[in-house]
Amino acid sequence: MEKSTVGSALTFDEERFTKIDIFKNRNSSMFMLNFTPGQTMKSHTHPGKELYLHVLAGHGEFLIEDEAVNVTEGDVIHLEADEMIGFENGDARTSIYVTMNRMPV
Repeated sequence: MEKSTVGSALTFDEERFTKIDIFKNRNSSMFMLNFTPGQTMKSHTHPGKELYLHVLAGHGEFLIEDEAVNVTEGDVIHLEADEMIGFENGDARTSIYVTMNRMPV
């Protein structure tokens, strides 16, 4: 059994967004993405993995497979394996709790 707190992963950097691991093993990981106002995450994929994203605080816009998706605190998104994702933060600090799982082969 492992225990952690979300609060321990709320770390911000004015220069770039942060990714703070909470749990990680061979098949899955849980981490926090933290953005200060105006920060972005370039579009990318996670081959063979599905993602669940929960916006804990703040707001912004995901770009998912070329579709703009506005999100705010409390929103949850599920991505299938290999979907392209990027993010542009709004005008407040934003924290997104992410669970990433390896898809069965």
